Amino acid sequence: MTVRVAAVGTGRWGGTLADAAGRGTGLSIIACTSRSPEKRAAFAKTYGCRDLPTLDAVLADREVEGVLITTPHSAHAEHVVAAAGAGKHVFVDKPFTLTAADARRATEACRRAGVMLAVGHQRRKQAASRALKHLLDEGALGRVAQIEGNFSADYGFSSTLTTQMWRGHRAEAPGGSMTNLGIHHVDTYQYFLGPIARVTAFSRRVALTNVPIDDVTSILFEFASGSVGYLGTSWVHANRTATITLHGTEAQAWHESDGARLFLARRGQAERKELPLTPVDAVVEELAEFARCVRDGARPEVSGEEGTANIAVLEAIVQSAESGHAVDVQRSR
Repeated sequence: MTVRVAAVGTGRWGGTLADAAGRGTGLSIIACTSRSPEKRAAFAKTYGCRDLPTLDAVLADREVEGVLITTPHSAHAEHVVAAAGAGKHVFVDKPFTLTAADARRATEACRRAGVMLAVGHQRRKQAASRALKHLLDEGALGRVAQIEGNFSADYGFSSTLTTQMWRGHRAEAPGGSMTNLGIHHVDTYQYFLGPIARVTAFSRRVALTNVPIDDVTSILFEFASGSVGYLGTSWVHANRTATITLHGTEAQAWHESDGARLFLARRGQAERKELPLTPVDAVVEELAEFARCVRDGARPEVSGEEGTANIAVLEAIVQSAESGHAVDVQRSR
């Protein structure tokens, strides 16, 4: 049974999700809405769906069973709560919200309404992530001492990144590229090693001139397990960067090429070796999971609780960068 959904947001990532939805996910895009009539019309023509003028129109449509939310970050909480109130299942892109309080509010709204809530953190579903998680679970790395990674892009050089677009406003990008890039690695880090307990962050504007947003952020992590870690994220790398490395007492592992390649070096080995992986489309996987959960009433892997845990870390990162001090991650308030 196909789950009928509406795209709420018709920008670049809205199109990416719509493309993926058509690759055997069990979702059918039947409607769309956004603030731009031109973008709505173009999206509707491309994907053969109805163009609805407002979110209210989407939520009032009885044919729509669920929504795919890719609106500005600051709007996520209100849009999730509104969708839940209308009885619509929710898939919301990361970051779930911008504050942990809003994340908890949105999660509770979906729980009370009895609707499915999934948060778009597809990178834990990448082939390298799944294989590395298996190695961790079987103890192949021994005691993990450190995790380090970088998730960055060249968005800062785009001529479209201006204060005329929502991504060009500081309020939509606390912690700089943490909101649209680094937050993914936070989810993957916690998937691998469990809860992050404390952070120390530094965020600066070193190259951007057209928008007043920090373009480089560096964070140190302390995990509840005792492991420590580092994450770098930026909008002004010359090229896209997406890597994670784990250093254990028995082996080290390198997660590279946007999750398509994994290398391992066991203790005493002079050279790292590439492990065979079966390619996956992680975006298709997360949307297919959302459809299954709607149909079967199962719990998605990244539900509101996991999404909230990631936002609690984001909030601590922003507070640390602003205060210059280490900040404990608040799991509940």
